[in-house]
Amino acid sequence: MSSAKGRLDLDVVGHTAWITIDHPDRRNAMTASMWRQVPELLGAVAEDPAARVVVLTGAGGTFCAGADISELHAIEGAEENPTVAAERALVDFPLPTIALINGLCIGGGCQLAAACDIRVSAASATFGITPAKLGIVYPPSSVARLTELVGPSAAKLLLFSADFFDAAHALRMRLVDEVVDDPRARVSELAATIASRSQLTVRASKELVDLAHRGLPLGERAEQWQRTSAETGESAEGVAAFLERRSPEFPYGNR
Repeated sequence: MSSAKGRLDLDVVGHTAWITIDHPDRRNAMTASMWRQVPELLGAVAEDPAARVVVLTGAGGTFCAGADISELHAIEGAEENPTVAAERALVDFPLPTIALINGLCIGGGCQLAAACDIRVSAASATFGITPAKLGIVYPPSSVARLTELVGPSAAKLLLFSADFFDAAHALRMRLVDEVVDDPRARVSELAATIASRSQLTVRASKELVDLAHRGLPLGERAEQWQRTSAETGESAEGVAAFLERRSPEFPYGNR
């Protein structure tokens, strides 16, 4: 059921945790309380042994129109900016995260999507980052992440102009990873595929890719993951299943 004040809903289906932005009266704009829900719901997902992948999406055919401007003072005046805390919670979350983007992905919507590991967009989606229309300085962590994704020139184009861009343009500038006609079907398929793989490999890969991207050493953590793989029999099961032409039953499981 939709709430006029807006909320985020959590629904775990199989191994996929669906977090849905639901604020239809404001085109899924994020209030201060909604931003604070992001870390809370991710904490709940972390406690659910069934969850292996998180999908962030929006209700009613649109992703997120940004921060709710009517609550801008509450958001910016908070002791800790809740938009930055939500962004950090997504970035630091150990499970793979996928943004499923329909309709509008504007301002804070782009901030949330950029914090996910993978972004899959509908061909009809629209993107924009609009602080220049409001005289707002985009959070430093968001500027850094945007620049990492699209490069300095495209980041400046988005931030300087505050213009809207279609999904094809967003794909060319690497703001999204895939543009498809049916993003929900594609994301459901992708999440199921990731959930079927070795969760040890998936989690190790997420941590090591993020370390490499930040220019930090990988060696020690890679060796720890390799030892865990050997100790749990994860790699032995994977190799045996391949040779026996059967689906693996990885012992590492979800936790």
